Amino acid sequence: MRMHGTRKAEEGFTLLELLIAMVIGAGLVYLTSEVFSLIQRGAEQSRQAADQVMTEQRAITVVREALSNLIPPVTSDKRYRIVATESVFEFAAVPVDGRSQWGSMNTRIVIEPSAGGKFMVVFEQWKSEAGSSFTIPKSRLILFKDLKSASLQYLYHTSRGFHTQPEEPEQHPELVTLRWTKADYVGQTGMESLSVRTRIDAGANCQLDLQSLSCR
Repeated sequence: MRMHGTRKAEEGFTLLELLIAMVIGAGLVYLTSEVFSLIQRGAEQSRQAADQVMTEQRAITVVREALSNLIPPVTSDKRYRIVATESVFEFAAVPVDGRSQWGSMNTRIVIEPSAGGKFMVVFEQWKSEAGSSFTIPKSRLILFKDLKSASLQYLYHTSRGFHTQPEEPEQHPELVTLRWTKADYVGQTGMESLSVRTRIDAGANCQLDLQSLSCR
């Protein structure tokens, strides 16, 4: 009996035992790879979410700073005109990105259609000299993209109180609201909005000089 047991131990594993070990090993390798794949997908989704939040925060900052530095319209100078529709808001603003030597900048927030029936919100700035064909090249920045819907709304101060329609031509709105809905939301649950009061913070006793952009 002892000699028989020793001979069987020396023969090693049977083919069935090897096959079972290989199947178990392959299963462990597969499970391990799936775990690593899930971890990688989770990290990538977290990175994309963080990038999206940073992009949206940058877009909100750009819109807020531009609108809060709006220059009131001047009827005798087309550089300071205001165009306010549901898809376009054009105005003059004081630059906030270090280009103050250029003076005021023509600024436009426009909602444009994009591929797949979606929309995007674009921010544009350029400089036009009065009575001259010289124009500083336009800068264009996509603020939001892949939107299901987007719109601009305005609130004006009139003799009858606050209204959504201006009382005078090219009257500057007291409040501009940008609303947008992301395309990956169902219904209106994903609607977001940004409201900014359009006024230069120049002080109550300041008479703004439109050439130097300083108080007289």
